[in-house]
Amino acid sequence: MQAKLGGFVAVVVLAALAAGCGGSSRLSKAAYEQRIQKDGKAVQEAVATISGNPASLAQLAVQVAAAEKAARKAADDLGAAKPPSEIDADNAKIVAALRMIDTQLQKLEQAARNGDASAAQAAATAIQDAPEIKAAQAAAKDMQKKGYKIGVIGT
Repeated sequence: MQAKLGGFVAVVVLAALAAGCGGSSRLSKAAYEQRIQKDGKAVQEAVATISGNPASLAQLAVQVAAAEKAARKAADDLGAAKPPSEIDADNAKIVAALRMIDTQLQKLEQAARNGDASAAQAAATAIQDAPEIKAAQAAAKDMQKKGYKIGVIGT
């Protein structure tokens, strides 16, 4: 069960990312693209460390904690961004999805630390089934239609 759960978590979070920065002035298109690509890549790399075959739920908890931290940091970074106005709403939807992923990964981490495989599975499934993910997928497609290269978040 632990091996399946670790792989499932990584797949769910990567799929969620595929679905779908500060200062007082708006970022240029190029600056925003660079920022969202960097944030998406950081989350993807952290999620990739979640082993498909953790030795224990405790090991899974440690791996998930790193992914959760990366999702939170990306959400905070993009949430603080002032993207070009034409993608304001799209950015907000992606931030909402990252925040939801962060919350569910926290739940998954706690469940794994408690040795509760079914609660961990439920948290992973909640990511996959969340309306925020569907909204982020639509937002990513909209950004791409507008000519934005958003990296892993849009693949």
